[in-house]
Amino acid sequence: MNTTPEALISEAQRILLICHVNPDGDAIGSLLGMGWALRKMGKQCVLACSDPVPPTYHYLPGSETVTSEPQGSFDLVITLDASDLRRVGPVYTSLDLSGVPIINIDHHITNVGFGTVNLVDPQATSTAEVVLALLRRLGVELDQTIATCLLNGIVTDTRGFSTPNTTRRAMEAAITLMDAGAPLAKVTDQVFNRRPLAEVRLWAEALRTVRLEGPIIWAEITPAMRLACGFTDSGDAGLANFLITANEADIAVVFNQQADGKIDVGMRAVPGVDVSAVALEFGGGGHPQAAGFSINGSLPEVRERVIAALKQAWLEQNDSS
Repeated sequence: MNTTPEALISEAQRILLICHVNPDGDAIGSLLGMGWALRKMGKQCVLACSDPVPPTYHYLPGSETVTSEPQGSFDLVITLDASDLRRVGPVYTSLDLSGVPIINIDHHITNVGFGTVNLVDPQATSTAEVVLALLRRLGVELDQTIATCLLNGIVTDTRGFSTPNTTRRAMEAAITLMDAGAPLAKVTDQVFNRRPLAEVRLWAEALRTVRLEGPIIWAEITPAMRLACGFTDSGDAGLANFLITANEADIAVVFNQQADGKIDVGMRAVPGVDVSAVALEFGGGGHPQAAGFSINGSLPEVRERVIAALKQAWLEQNDSS
């Protein structure tokens, strides 16, 4: 059936919006921005994520409404910033959504096209950018609330307009959002400069585990560390982004063990090095310079496998022959 996102949204009444597990600023900003826009269109919306909203993004309007246990029935699902349906986690599989159409909104080059309709633009710097383009086609008038959420996504995924893939289009999108009332200075400060004390303490614990193996710097986070620091979130508190700033490293990895034993692996790379293929190999996805996945196993075993795969990928990408 040939249809469009606009047609599916127009026909839907109760919509479930989901972003990926361990959400980052683009996932949360896109989720909230799309939710506020759909409500403006008169739609009933439930915003969901399998993991809690990180404290960094609690300042965004509506962040407290995101649930991990959506209830009721839905006639449309919209996924945001997820390259694979597995990346949205149990919040999707816990419901009977068979036969419910999915609009897959994303910008990851590793997206597998799992939606009924796939609105995937790898040229966009963020999913928020893709959402903004859709809202224009839907005729939604931007307001400060929608604009702030979407700007959070663009600022996060461009690391404050500093990544190599930052485009003129991204800058123009940011200007559009600022014209609608989004405060760039506040968003940038909240994303990069403010963090709870529990995150600072977690970094102190995790940095004791830092090791450098060739071009790869890595660290570990355990449930015991989170408990000792009073850190209730499941993410890495931005540690991978910090580790990649080390001059000696081309790749940074954080092995983040969860309470159920699953290990979330977050990877970052310097420009010119691609870690997305390794993420895809282990069932995840992402960008060339920022990717990740979740895997079962012991920390030593997972660490050995992942670092070996990354070393091989690095050697192949740096082979001058």
